[in-house]
Amino acid sequence: MTSFPMLCGSIASHPSRVGQAVHNAVFKHLKLEFSYVAFGIDDVAGAVAAMRSLGIRGYGVTMPHKVTIMEYLDQIDPVAQEVGAVNTVVNEAGVLTGYNLDWLGAVLALEEQGINLADKRAFVIGAGGAARAVAFGLKKRGAQVSIFNRTVDRARDLATELGVTFGGDLNALSSDYELLVHTTSAGYVSQPGVCVVPENILLPEKIIMDVVAEPLETPLLTLARAKSCTVIPGYRMRLHQAAAQFELYTGQKPPLEFMETVLLEAMGLKVETISSAKL
Repeated sequence: MTSFPMLCGSIASHPSRVGQAVHNAVFKHLKLEFSYVAFGIDDVAGAVAAMRSLGIRGYGVTMPHKVTIMEYLDQIDPVAQEVGAVNTVVNEAGVLTGYNLDWLGAVLALEEQGINLADKRAFVIGAGGAARAVAFGLKKRGAQVSIFNRTVDRARDLATELGVTFGGDLNALSSDYELLVHTTSAGYVSQPGVCVVPENILLPEKIIMDVVAEPLETPLLTLARAKSCTVIPGYRMRLHQAAAQFELYTGQKPPLEFMETVLLEAMGLKVETISSAKL
């Protein structure tokens, strides 16, 4: 089935206006007959049935639906199967295929800064969905990954599943890393001022990435910047995974700088105010 305009959207328990604003702005910029809606849903089976019956072209999928949705799809991309979660669904002539682009967003956010991930000693803090995608992506690029988390059983289970090293709880964190990626919700707008990374392990030669996208300058990044670390803000991961989704939906690469501008504006920021936050 086909709709006019072609419909895409996100499915989430708590929908966000950010993705909706970004995709619709780029559709308009490129004069594409597409429209994007942020759906708040709890019924995953119903959302998939709606995609089939209405001919919806694509879904972005957020937690807690990234694993549940897999059983309702026709195909799972091999990489998404390895990650064990889906964050994007594409409807191709009635065949629904699940993809995972979170891992790609993370590695591209690092690689665009000229960072070679091969053999990097990487610490990943957290054991949720974001940690899963980041650890998978770093391993895929050849990094030596260790996972740390406040709840050690979750970290141990994730490390075993992905075939990476279990580092221990947060008390086990040390400066024996080259790259540290924080993936918990600490420092998010709902947890302002919170940082779980010890300040003493932030050293000038270290690379620090915080996947928390809002606020742009998290407590961790503020500390890391003060210690002269290389810092990677979380919005870069969000930007690259959104760009990859856009390409799957439309077959076109989006203009990344324009997409960055509308993403930051949707987050209540201006490009000229964050130039120093890219590095």
